[in-house]
Amino acid sequence: MKAVNLTLCSCNKCLEKNLWKPYTSLEELISKKIRQEIPKAKLFFKDIRMPGVPKEKKESEVIAKVKDKEHVVKVIIKLVKCEFCSKEGTDYYEAILQVRSLNSEILEKGVELLKRRVENLRNKGVFINKVERVADGFDLYLTNKRVAQALGKELWETYGGVFKASPHLFTRNKQSSKNMYRLNVMARLADFKTSDIILNDDKVFRVEKTGAKIKLFDLEKNCFVTLDYPSMHYHVLKVHSTYVSRTQPYLEVINPFDFQSSLVRNKPEQKFELGQEVKVVVHKGIYVVE
Repeated sequence: MKAVNLTLCSCNKCLEKNLWKPYTSLEELISKKIRQEIPKAKLFFKDIRMPGVPKEKKESEVIAKVKDKEHVVKVIIKLVKCEFCSKEGTDYYEAILQVRSLNSEILEKGVELLKRRVENLRNKGVFINKVERVADGFDLYLTNKRVAQALGKELWETYGGVFKASPHLFTRNKQSSKNMYRLNVMARLADFKTSDIILNDDKVFRVEKTGAKIKLFDLEKNCFVTLDYPSMHYHVLKVHSTYVSRTQPYLEVINPFDFQSSLVRNKPEQKFELGQEVKVVVHKGIYVVE
């Protein structure tokens, strides 16, 4: 039998008749090729040698038994990059995903999420070919427009903020006479995270949930509200440590600025003891935020 020649890509695709087709198991792929020539062969695989770098070839052998006859079948594997993977590490991109936030922790978590998602899409030819640091975030250059838009939306639905996608004309295909577009995706993430205390429209809230809608808890009115991020005018309040100075008839704590015993404006559910350390924010009064 003639040698089995395979042209493979590291993304688990095989080139057949000028088309890249995915495969799940190398042994299954080799078995299929051999049984096209020896249908009833029982196959015995030795170590299949895979090339380590593109354009390299490796030879291996498979024993094909039919009754009392043995056939030694050479398997020659050539590693190349498919049409998608050939774009990795180049200047090629279809979309710029702009991730912005003034909160460095949220920004870093968002970018790490993107990198994990894209790493899981390598087999589909999706790559981040460049990452640029800008003043309040990162620009990620992706090889797939639809993925860039989906990832931007996922960030928005996870962290809240503003999500926009706008195509712009890049060039015109001379053969098809079609316009070619690139996509700018903006994910401006909220600068707060769950459990942060924020001041919005002169009211003190605890952030309960981030996403396309922001769920907040009004500390003074003791109720939940849901807001659209673009309508919010907020800043994150600094949390201070202080001590309980009175528990009856009303809860009081030491004001961390003037060190006077001050009445707490909200009504926390838990019980406190005299001298207990507590977390507070200050805005026209004191709020316990335990």
